[in-house]
Amino acid sequence: MQKKNNFLITRKTKAIVAKDSAYYRSAILESNGEHDSIHSAEKILDYSCLLSGATLSGRRAAVKKAFNINNKIPVPVNPGQAIYMMPTCSTKSKDCVWLSYYHIDFYKGRGNTTYITFMDGSGLFVNASENSIDMQHKRTSQIIARQNRIVLFSRNYRDPFNNRPF
Repeated sequence: MQKKNNFLITRKTKAIVAKDSAYYRSAILESNGEHDSIHSAEKILDYSCLLSGATLSGRRAAVKKAFNINNKIPVPVNPGQAIYMMPTCSTKSKDCVWLSYYHIDFYKGRGNTTYITFMDGSGLFVNASENSIDMQHKRTSQIIARQNRIVLFSRNYRDPFNNRPF
């Protein structure tokens, strides 16, 4: 496990888990290992959203309005890089784990917990029911589909490479 002061969500980020430590606030699970961070998951999300042009609160507000979701709001951190994070429970809960949508291979409930298997074969247990994880997965899918529909089928969308409509 490495110690990491920079806190950017990338395409390698699989999950962000809260840590119960005097110094480290979160563990960032990536395809190349696990890194401890002194920053909370929300601060990591906000910084990563800012680098792609919006605040975390702005992304949440947009999703909340477009989909009429009031809690456990999935976040399109960087849609251009296909980085979408979904919380497993209330973001105020110490049990909240942020999962990267495209890293999830499958999930299976076991009692009041769910085992998340990532595309690389690794996995972790989260304190959320399978139904709750399934709902979060579906919500995130809807956000991705809507954003892709806007890009692919909008009459006003212009090809960024030659500035002409598709």
